[in-house]
Amino acid sequence: MSAITEAVMFFQDGEIVKEMYFTEFEAVLDEVVGIPDFADSEIQSVFLPITSQLKVTAAVFFLIRFDAQGRVTGHWNIPLRHLMDYATLGPDLGAGPIKVACYSACPEEWYQKQLWDPDMEEDKTFRQISAAAERNRLGILTEPSPEQAASHGTVFQPFAKVSSNRDQSSTENTPQPVFHRRYRQKRRALLAQQRLALATQTREWRQRVEALENEHVEKLADRDALVEQLQANWDSEQKQRKQAESQLQQLRRQLADKATELEQSLADSGQEYRSQLEALRQQYQGDSEQRVTDITAHYEELVKKREQELYARSTEIVELRAQLSTLREQNSGLMLSSDDHVLDEMVKKGIVFVAYHPGIEHLLIAKEEMPQYLGDPTAFAAARCEVSEAHYKTWLAHYRLPICRALEEGHYCGQPIDKVIRPRLFRSGESDRCQRHIHVPDE
Repeated sequence: MSAITEAVMFFQDGEIVKEMYFTEFEAVLDEVVGIPDFADSEIQSVFLPITSQLKVTAAVFFLIRFDAQGRVTGHWNIPLRHLMDYATLGPDLGAGPIKVACYSACPEEWYQKQLWDPDMEEDKTFRQISAAAERNRLGILTEPSPEQAASHGTVFQPFAKVSSNRDQSSTENTPQPVFHRRYRQKRRALLAQQRLALATQTREWRQRVEALENEHVEKLADRDALVEQLQANWDSEQKQRKQAESQLQQLRRQLADKATELEQSLADSGQEYRSQLEALRQQYQGDSEQRVTDITAHYEELVKKREQELYARSTEIVELRAQLSTLREQNSGLMLSSDDHVLDEMVKKGIVFVAYHPGIEHLLIAKEEMPQYLGDPTAFAAARCEVSEAHYKTWLAHYRLPICRALEEGHYCGQPIDKVIRPRLFRSGESDRCQRHIHVPDE
């Protein structure tokens, strides 16, 4: 059996720029050495087992980030050998179909975003890898394959025995397979290669769909800007209407002054008219004062109740804020007093902190982000979804109960509607409306 050498190749701009043994790569991960050429950049890399005949048997395409000093950033913990063991089959690079783990063919969904896809057009990336392995710049110790050894001479077998004629005849009568093993392997390699190419093409189409969705979101943002402009125009018209009402009030006051002058003239014209006018004035004044008194008392009672409610609510809010502040201080104290080496040991052993939130599903949380996440998980999830917390909460109510939320006589319409899966595509007042209320604003 041929020996296996593990190596890592690095790609930039679609070309192989560096090769090293996996043991050297582990020294880079342990920060024993750095790679200054890769400073402050994210590099496409591939983990490769190579036989002593310089043939590649597997490929794990992963991403790795370097800081300004050329050292690996964060806690890089991709289980390359584990992904290789559970990878799917790919093209044949000379030693049968290889195992391939990449973004579109990832055996573990948690690590998908840390992988990348090879260029499947005419197997460009795989041809580059195979050619680099055969160039053997790493100086891997090679040995001839069994076919090459047989082509240079007969292999000496000191303990081989001559079979009898009966054994030869039984061998000749044994039915042979319909397809030669070589062709079956070639067929498997072609099928695996086509599946991998289909997976990468599917990812490209998904990226295009996401681009179209982003374009749609931008158009919605432009529409919202137009709505805001129309709202500003409406507010301006409302302001003009108030000015017109003020002018109307001024005209009414002028009319009242004219009426006062007319009353004065009537009073001067005779005692009889004066007494009648005084009686009417007193009656009107009495009714008006009583009505004003009743209305004032009614509204004073309402204001008093509202002030009591506001005072009780303010007191409750103050108490809740105090409790929340205490809980946050306790939470921060617990986070600060906990042993960081425990989290570090968990991360080093490959443990990943994962949380599930609607709209983002499995959420990978780095150790440094744990205090922020525990402080406000909803705000953390909203930031990962690239929306505001208020927008995320509105979408979450729709996601959990997708019904029409248009108000009818103080109640929701309640008509079932289609659920919007992504928070960025949700539009309040539109995505949570049925066809009958989609253009009806809330009362």
